[in-house]
Amino acid sequence: MGQEAAVFDQISTNDLRVPREYAKLDEHAEAGTLARLEQWKRKACDVLATLRDQLRSRESVSLQTQVEVIYFAASFDGFSPWVLEASRTAAQDILTSYEKPATELLERVLRDFVKPVFSLNPHPNVNVETGRKLPRSAGGTQGNLDYLEGQEWKSHPELFNVVSWCLRHVDGRAVERLWHLFIPPIMTYLDDYQASYKVQGVRLASQLLQNAPSSLLRRTGIDVLLSTSLRTCLTFLHDPETPDLIRAAVSTHLRLIQMTTDEGSAARFEQLCSLLGDSIIGNIWIYASREPGVIEASMDCIPEIVGMLDVGTTRYLKALIPQLVFPLIPAPENGASVGYKLSSARALHSVLRVCVPRIHKWRGTISEAALKCWVELADAGVDDEAVSALRYELRNICAALAEACCTTAPQFFDELQAVVSLDVQLFRPLTQDLLISPHCNR
Repeated sequence: MGQEAAVFDQISTNDLRVPREYAKLDEHAEAGTLARLEQWKRKACDVLATLRDQLRSRESVSLQTQVEVIYFAASFDGFSPWVLEASRTAAQDILTSYEKPATELLERVLRDFVKPVFSLNPHPNVNVETGRKLPRSAGGTQGNLDYLEGQEWKSHPELFNVVSWCLRHVDGRAVERLWHLFIPPIMTYLDDYQASYKVQGVRLASQLLQNAPSSLLRRTGIDVLLSTSLRTCLTFLHDPETPDLIRAAVSTHLRLIQMTTDEGSAARFEQLCSLLGDSIIGNIWIYASREPGVIEASMDCIPEIVGMLDVGTTRYLKALIPQLVFPLIPAPENGASVGYKLSSARALHSVLRVCVPRIHKWRGTISEAALKCWVELADAGVDDEAVSALRYELRNICAALAEACCTTAPQFFDELQAVVSLDVQLFRPLTQDLLISPHCNR
């Protein structure tokens, strides 16, 4: 016992407690505060190194000490503003001894360090003792407002790293036992009114879905809460975190849909249509139309959505095609970056592949955008990695368009030949051998 008790003898755990100031740290912080936090950060790094060395010299460590070690080390296992590269390395060195932690160990970490903080602001739609969805919100109509007061958990910024580490290392068979300890903090992050915390909530939810059985999600009603919260994330459109939030929320939502609905079912189709039609086309593209970073993020999500929606995407062609070709067409009002154009081109190509029966009606609009974008790239004279990727996608668009028009609009090839003949040297790399493609029986 002497050796076990001595693990923290040469250090103070207070030196590893992340200061509350990090929760509200921004560019307006006072110089004195920044200097003090920098000093703490370096001292914490030294303390972690000392802790690592002490643990290496111990043959056994008590359960309580292991719980504390995991909590403090996991606090530095991430890319948070209080984490130096050296401190992250030291923390990860310590945590290598717990790659497959016992369920009891994770339970103690969550019960002793996480639950007490989040219990001060219980989520109104979650039973904190079972992790189940409540039949009605606690506190009535004002419950959602009441739980946003105080928010002591925001004064413990390290808890995200701790919960994340536990989620990444929980055994799939132990998720149900720890469900009541995971769900309250995840839903609290996810339903916060600040986009930065929502991003953290989405990442935690994504990690949860890696191990959670679909039956457990449905049985506890958490599938409904997650779905609602992830859709709500797509209404936060005017924040610096919005692009990251959109990409993460859509990807996680698709994973949730895949887990909780059957392939080909009406439920899956309806949820995918709601995501694409209501959340992206009917919300993001309307209310964030002047924010290219947000629109670009939504376009990055299109390939994965239409990949699941498949031919059902055709019902949205009237909204998708004009939006996706717009960034590709040079115009005074169009200042799309190459990255934005690339996202648009990839999204457009994904739509062409699943909507073959209807694409011939849009051949003029699509080919015009691809050809004009190709000319613009040639005139710019830039040939970096991003431009090469964009050229590759433009070729894919033309190939997919040619394949779609083989039987439904064979006149497309004569139209394309007329354009290519205007400048063979310029357009031949774009069309390649499309004009003599054997799969069209030409």
